[in-house]
Amino acid sequence: MNDLVFRKDYPVHTYETDARGLVRASALLNYLQDAAGEHAGALGLGVLDLFRRDMTWVLSRYHVLVHRYPAMGARLEVTTWPSAKKGFFALRDFEAADADGPVLSATSSWMVIGLDTKQPVKVDEVVGPGYALGRRALDDPFASLPAPAARDAEARFRVESAHIDWNRHVNNAVYVQWALEAVPPEVLLSRRPAEIEASYRGEAVYGDEVLSTAQRDPDDGRGPVFLHQILDAATGRELTRLRTRWA
Repeated sequence: MNDLVFRKDYPVHTYETDARGLVRASALLNYLQDAAGEHAGALGLGVLDLFRRDMTWVLSRYHVLVHRYPAMGARLEVTTWPSAKKGFFALRDFEAADADGPVLSATSSWMVIGLDTKQPVKVDEVVGPGYALGRRALDDPFASLPAPAARDAEARFRVESAHIDWNRHVNNAVYVQWALEAVPPEVLLSRRPAEIEASYRGEAVYGDEVLSTAQRDPDDGRGPVFLHQILDAATGRELTRLRTRWA
């Protein structure tokens, strides 16, 4: 099997920055997804490889710790590796840095789903032995995230064609952006998400309308914390549950 550690550089473009000239959280997530996909493809386990076997990867959990947000023109080196296997879950971790030092640390959990059955497949049946380094960028056991008990703020969105990925459903980074948009403006426009945890529980497809809700949680001393839920606006079905901390 090829090298289990993969590195790729990403320049921060103008269109990936916010009004303050700093890279957006959604752009950072896209870098991670791109690196993960390219590495999996190099290992013969990319989405297109799995499509040929009537399977695909789906993201189950994300935990991203952002140390700082680089400005336009910075070059980030993203490092990623498969970190562990647990039954139906394959864990993949990430680190990113630029010339000034660390930018983020992240861990993620993925499942393989049968395209016809829509049922999970045991990871060992797909990736084989040796597909894990046993090293974590973030040591997260992925316990269940709490659901908001109230709706302090909410926003509605319609799924557009630009939101759809190769699996024909909304891309994971879009759910995070929808969650951030429900945060009150006094936080959203003056702070940045320093920590993002996401649990993906359902899929939205083109034409759906979604409801993004947020509840402010007690401040943990490191900045405002919000619990989020993204729901199918028509049925109330839960699509994603998140927790964010803002610095």
